Amino acid sequence: MAITGLKSLRGLLHRQGCCALLVALALFCSLPTGLMAQTVDEYAVKAAFVLNFSKFVQWPEAAFYDSPKTLDLCVAGGPALEQSFHQTIAGKEVEGKAIRVYRVSDDGPFDGCEMIFIRREINRASLLRIGAEVKNKPILTIGEMSDFTSIGGIINFFNKEDRLYFEINPQRAGQQKLKISSRLLNLAVIVEDK
Repeated sequence: MAITGLKSLRGLLHRQGCCALLVALALFCSLPTGLMAQTVDEYAVKAAFVLNFSKFVQWPEAAFYDSPKTLDLCVAGGPALEQSFHQTIAGKEVEGKAIRVYRVSDDGPFDGCEMIFIRREINRASLLRIGAEVKNKPILTIGEMSDFTSIGGIINFFNKEDRLYFEINPQRAGQQKLKISSRLLNLAVIVEDK
């Protein structure tokens, strides 16, 4: 079975629930990135992954003190990145919380964010500053650069042999008071702090 677009992924997830999510993630990870680019925008695909990652992450209740009915995703990148994420997942619900998408500057602040997606073009100094600011806070950091998880990120997208994969640093997630389901960890490449 081939999934040819984001609408097909959304329909499959809506009809089949969690089991379909795991199958869909596995299928999308196995699609060549060139094929994904032909069928949907790269960041629309990554936004769909981020939405589904959030379904398998548990935040402490205190993380939602300021906004108990929303799950706020901050994107560190340009307006095109924000627009792609906004069009794909804004308003979707996770555990009764509607996802809101905001663009933030590389310098923050990040206090209202439960998730941050950091685009690969960000400079290293800004990346390190973000890592220092969110360290030990219940914020799920998601990136797409080669050393993202080794310098403090939790989930990282990467391409290998023209296929999209993701890695997770569960140790870092634990330090930030986040619990990641074993169902999601089973689909990821697991990395640990050294």
